[in-house]
Amino acid sequence: MNASHPRAAAMPLIPRALPDSFRLRLTLLFGGLFLASALLAALSLDKVLSDRIVRSQGEAMYGLASNIAKAIANNVQERHREVILLAQTPAYVRAPLDSDDLRRSLERTKQAYHYYAWIGIADADGKIVSATSGMLQGQSAAKRPWFIHGQHASFVGDVHQAVLLAKLIPAAANGEPLRFVDFASPIYDPAGKLRGVLATHALWDWVEATIRERLPAENHQQVFIIDKSGNMLSPFEAIGKVRAPAPQTSRQDFRLGLWPDGGDYLYSEARMNEAGLDWRIVVRQPKRQALAALNQLRATLILSGLILTLLLMLAVYKLAALFSRPLEQLAGIAERIGQGDERADWDIAGETQELRQLSRAMRNMTTTLLARKQELTDINANLEQIVAERTDALRETNRQLVRKATELARQARSDALTGLNNRMAANEQLLEEHLRYRRIGATYSVLLLDADHFKRVNDGFGHDAGDRVLRHIADTLRASARVTDFTARYGGEEFLLLLPDTDAKGGAVLAEKIRAAVEQSQAPDVGTITMSIGLATARPDDEQAETVVKRADQALYRAKVAGRNRVGLEEA
Repeated sequence: MNASHPRAAAMPLIPRALPDSFRLRLTLLFGGLFLASALLAALSLDKVLSDRIVRSQGEAMYGLASNIAKAIANNVQERHREVILLAQTPAYVRAPLDSDDLRRSLERTKQAYHYYAWIGIADADGKIVSATSGMLQGQSAAKRPWFIHGQHASFVGDVHQAVLLAKLIPAAANGEPLRFVDFASPIYDPAGKLRGVLATHALWDWVEATIRERLPAENHQQVFIIDKSGNMLSPFEAIGKVRAPAPQTSRQDFRLGLWPDGGDYLYSEARMNEAGLDWRIVVRQPKRQALAALNQLRATLILSGLILTLLLMLAVYKLAALFSRPLEQLAGIAERIGQGDERADWDIAGETQELRQLSRAMRNMTTTLLARKQELTDINANLEQIVAERTDALRETNRQLVRKATELARQARSDALTGLNNRMAANEQLLEEHLRYRRIGATYSVLLLDADHFKRVNDGFGHDAGDRVLRHIADTLRASARVTDFTARYGGEEFLLLLPDTDAKGGAVLAEKIRAAVEQSQAPDVGTITMSIGLATARPDDEQAETVVKRADQALYRAKVAGRNRVGLEEA
C-alpha cells in the first residue's frame, strides 16, 4: 500500500472545474425542477383564477345591472302609481280643473319629487287648463301622445324631447338637451265621464342619478340603457357613437368578448320591463381592467417563484458542498482500486459515522459484487414480473370499484320505475337553485304535477297498467320540458319540474304546454289521462327551498278543487 495518506492521494484525481462539479449540477437540477414545478402550478392556478375572476366580476356586473334595472322599474312604478292615485283623489274628481286648489296640489306634487319638470291637466278637448308655474297653460295638447293615450287609460311614454317645455326650463349644466318621460292618467267625474287628463314630465336626470348612486366609484365600469328597438338612450355621449350588442340569452349572466364598436369587454345586462317600457341595462368594463387583479397576482407569483428558486438553489449548493468533500475522497479511493490497488484503505478518519459505514459497505461490496450479480439479476427479473402482475390486478380492481361507485351514485338519485330523477335528487337540485337565486337573484319556478284520478287506473286496470301510465307520463314530460329544466318523480303519481331562470309568466306557458301534451297523448291501457299542475315562483322572502314547493303544492290543490286538468297559480 502506498505510504501517503489516502486523502492526499485522492484529492488531485477529482476535477475542480465549477461547471463539472456535483454541487453546481445538483443546485441547477433542484433549481430547475422547482422552477418548472412552480411554472406548471402557476399556469394551472392562472387558468383557475382567470375563470373564477371572470365569473366573479361577471356575476357582480349582472348584480349591478339587475340592481339598476330594479331601481328604475321601482321608480317608474312609483311615478305611474302616484299619477293614477292623484287623478282619483276627490279634488280632481269634483273640483273645477282650473281651480286654485288643483293648481296648488300640482305644485305640492312637483315639489315632493324634484325630478318632475312639469305637471299639468288638460280638459277633455286637450286644452291645458292647469299647470305648475303656469307653463304651457292655455295651449293644446290634443296631439301629444300622453293626451291621446291618457284619455283611455294610464300611460307611460318612452324618453323624448319636449321642444316647447325645454324653452321654459333652464338648460342642463352639461349642455345636454332636456329629455323627459311622460306619465299620464285619465280624470273621471263621479258618473264615470272623462273630465280631462293629468300628466307629468319627469326629467331623464332621475335615471342618470339612479345609475350614479349604484355605480361603484373608480371601477371603470360603464352603464348603457338601450330601448327595445336597439337605440341607445344613455349615456348621452354614447348616442349615435356606441353600437349596442345583441341581447343576451336567458341562460347567460355575462359575456367576455368583442363589442360591435370594437374592444374586448366583460359585460352583462338586465331587463327593465315596467308599464310598457322595455329597456336593457348593460354594464361593461374593459377586459384589461376586469382582469387587473389577475395580472397583478400573476406578477406577484412570478416574482415570488423566482425569489424562492434562488433561495432554494443557494441552500442546495451549501448542502451539496457538505456532502461533496467526503464523497470526493471516497471517489479517489475507488479510482485507486480501479487501477489495481486492492489494498487501499476505505476508512475515512475524522468524518461522520455514516460515511465510515459507507466506506465499510463499499469494501464489503467489492468482495461480493461479482458473486451476487447473477443472483440480483434473477431476483430483479422475478420482482418485475410480480410487480407487473399485481399492478394489473390492482388496476382491474380499481376499474371495477369505479364502475360500481358510479352505478350506485346513479341509482341513488334515479327513480327505478320511470328513469327520471328521484325525490332525493330533486331536493338537492332545489337547494342548489335556491342558493343561486339568493346569491345572484336568478329567479326560478317550480311545477308540481299530479295525475288526475290515478287511483281509478290502479283499481280498474291493475298496478302494472298504472306503472305503464306513469312511464308514459314521464316520457311526455321529457319530451315537453326544456333542455335546462330538471324533471323528477316526486312520489307516487306526483312529478316535479324545476325551471331555472324562469318567472311566473314563463312557468305558466310551459305548464299549460305540458298539461295539453299529457291530455292529447294516449296512455297505455287507459287512453286519455289528465294532470293537474301547481305553479310557484321563488320570492325574495323565501328562506328555504321547500317554501316554493309548498306554494306549488297549494296551487296544485286549488287546481284539483277547481275541477282538475288545469294549471293552478300561487296566491299573490
